[in-house]
Amino acid sequence: MWQLMRSGWISGIRSHSIRWLLMIATAVIFIAWLAANFSARQPATVALDVGLSGIRLVLMLMALFWVQELLGKDIERKSLYFVLAYPVSRGVYLASRFFAVAALLALGVLVLGLALGAVLGVLPVSYSQPTPIHLGGAYALVLLGIWLDLLVIAAFALLLCSLSTTPFLPLILGCFFALAARSLGVSLQYLLAPGAEGTAEATYLLPVLNVAQWLLPDLSRLDWRDLSLYGLPVPWAALGWAALMALGYCGLLLALATWKFKRREFI
Repeated sequence: MWQLMRSGWISGIRSHSIRWLLMIATAVIFIAWLAANFSARQPATVALDVGLSGIRLVLMLMALFWVQELLGKDIERKSLYFVLAYPVSRGVYLASRFFAVAALLALGVLVLGLALGAVLGVLPVSYSQPTPIHLGGAYALVLLGIWLDLLVIAAFALLLCSLSTTPFLPLILGCFFALAARSLGVSLQYLLAPGAEGTAEATYLLPVLNVAQWLLPDLSRLDWRDLSLYGLPVPWAALGWAALMALGYCGLLLALATWKFKRREFI
C-alpha cells in the first residue's frame, strides 16, 4: 500500500500541481493584501477572513482535480488494469489513492496557510485593532478544520469516480456537494432563527433541509475561523465532535466506494 501511496503522491506532484499551488499562493497573498487596504477599521481581520475563504475555495477545486488525476484518469486511460494485475486488492488501491490525495491536500493547506500567515505577519497596520487576530495555535486549528473539510469532499469525489463512467461528473457533482454541505448548517440556522417562521423560505426550504441534514455532513462545523479572527476560547468538545463527524463520514464514503469498486467491471 505504501508503494501505491508513493506513486500517487509522485503523480500528483508531477501534474504541475505544485506550480499551480505557488501561483495560487501568490494570488491569495495579493487578494488578502488588497482586502486589508480596502478595510477602514480592522484590516488584519478582513485580510484573514478573505484569505481563508480563498483557501477553502481553491483547495476544494484542487481536491477534486487530484481525485480525478489519480483515479479518474487511471480508469479513463486503462492504466488501472496494470495495477490490478498485481496481487493488490481493489480496496487497498482505492485507499492508497485517497491517502495520497489527503497528503497532497495537507501540503496545499500548509503552503497556502503559511503564505497567508506570512502576509498577515508583515501587514502594515497604522493602529491597534480592538480584537487582534491570533496566528498561533488557533490558526493551526483553523487550518486543521479546512483539511478535514477537504477530506470529506475528496472522499465524496472518490466515491463518484468509483461508479461514474463520465470523466467530469465527479468534478461537477463534487462542487455541488461541497456547496450544499458547507451551506447546510448556516441555512438551517437562518431558517430556524426567531422571525423566520412563516416566511416563504422557511415554508419551502426547511422541509428539504431537514431531510438533507440526515444525508449530508454539516461542513460549516469545520469552519473554525472565529478562533483566529477574534481570539475566542477553543470549544474542544464541539471541535472534537465535528472532527469525528468528518472522519466518520469519510470512512462511510470510502466503504461505499470500496464496495462499489470491487463489483465494477472494467472493459
